[in-house]
Amino acid sequence: MKRKIYDQLLSWKADRNGTCLTVKGQRQIGKTYIIEKFASDNYRHVVKIDFSVNPEFKSIFENGYDLGSLVSAIELKFGLDPIVPEDTLFFFDEIQDCPDAHASLKQFAIDGRYHVIASGTLLGVTNVMSHRKKDERPLSPMGYERVLVMYPMDFEEYLWAVGFPIDKLDSVKKHISDRTELTSTELEVVSGHFRDYMIVGGMPAAVRDFVKNGSYAEAGIQQDNILSNLINDINRYNDPVNALKTQKCFESIPEQLSSGNKKYHYSRVENGTGSRGSAQKYFVNLMWIEEAGYGNFCYALESPELPFRRIPDSFKVYFSDTGLLIRMMGRSAAIAVYDGRSEYNRGALTENVVAECLMKCGIKPHYYRKSSGTSQLEIDFVVDLLGESAVIEVKSGKSRESPSIEKAGRLFHVDRRIKLENGNIRMDEDGIEHYPLFAAAFIRLLEREWDGPEF
Repeated sequence: MKRKIYDQLLSWKADRNGTCLTVKGQRQIGKTYIIEKFASDNYRHVVKIDFSVNPEFKSIFENGYDLGSLVSAIELKFGLDPIVPEDTLFFFDEIQDCPDAHASLKQFAIDGRYHVIASGTLLGVTNVMSHRKKDERPLSPMGYERVLVMYPMDFEEYLWAVGFPIDKLDSVKKHISDRTELTSTELEVVSGHFRDYMIVGGMPAAVRDFVKNGSYAEAGIQQDNILSNLINDINRYNDPVNALKTQKCFESIPEQLSSGNKKYHYSRVENGTGSRGSAQKYFVNLMWIEEAGYGNFCYALESPELPFRRIPDSFKVYFSDTGLLIRMMGRSAAIAVYDGRSEYNRGALTENVVAECLMKCGIKPHYYRKSSGTSQLEIDFVVDLLGESAVIEVKSGKSRESPSIEKAGRLFHVDRRIKLENGNIRMDEDGIEHYPLFAAAFIRLLEREWDGPEF
């Protein structure tokens, strides 16, 4: 399956600039696959160490980071001839299981001769190895590694996987960037694929089985495996008490998103019985979910105007993969999406997929809500589009009325007002831009043209 991150790997190889590369992201999104493909395409030799499968290799890194000793030990362990730096890629997979190997990246980068890529699933949340004291924690290679965050497949990558014609996709993207109406066929076909994408999600194993068999059920089997492995990770990388608390936080997300304002309430983790101390009790566990890549956090803002000032204790938590969210909600959720009933569970699924698309485009979503006073309104998403503040309303029902987004233009200085809905591309008489829901996956096409330097 073609992945966009491949081009970023090529860019790193062409200009390493004294860094190793670390690819991080949640488990089972294709990190190992794409790195191995890149390695086989671009290097004569690959030395791969998977620390989750071969923990015996950890001992190589435990006695210091002298590069000559490290390379000699690796050659000896693998039975290799002397390694030729420019022809060889070191690939350290699941590097979160060996903090010493992660720390050694600094020495590889300083030396500069060797190409090294590391892959990590839980780099921000793994526990220190049990034999270490807290003051002996390996140092981070910060400043000596380039970090790429990888996500499940985005909608465009999904369309590539299902064989959607490239020229037809280019036409759809041009309509979005030019803000011109799609043909009825384009709208119908791409919207249908987007509903499939919501149900199947972007986890490569689920997409592969859906493409191969055309079966939502087959994709669902893979989703069940992924969710099971996720729970295994929670248990593996937490002590028993925190494992239970983290699992409760994770399993509460569907219910949180189905509530009226979708704000995450710690008290709901305990079925509404939580005390005022629930935030302190569960905060670290919720952060584990974010660091592990399974939750997309969307913070409230003091105002939808730039510069954004977020409210730290007011946020929503969306699933990183809408397909997994739908699988947790059950068959009724999948059927609702298949039937085009985007208002299901108060629009939770529709909002989730929009938040997912924004994150995968590299845009951090926020929201605005004021529940009283003359400025009472709620904006689903507020984003920065290349220096322009844009308020986004996700229309999950049949109603065309949008009092909040219309009011936002009168109360605040916002540059763009955007509606994502089950409809075509148009600009209405009030200057509000309308796009189909799947346009969220191409939100970068809505940014104004910029002919200045790259930042």
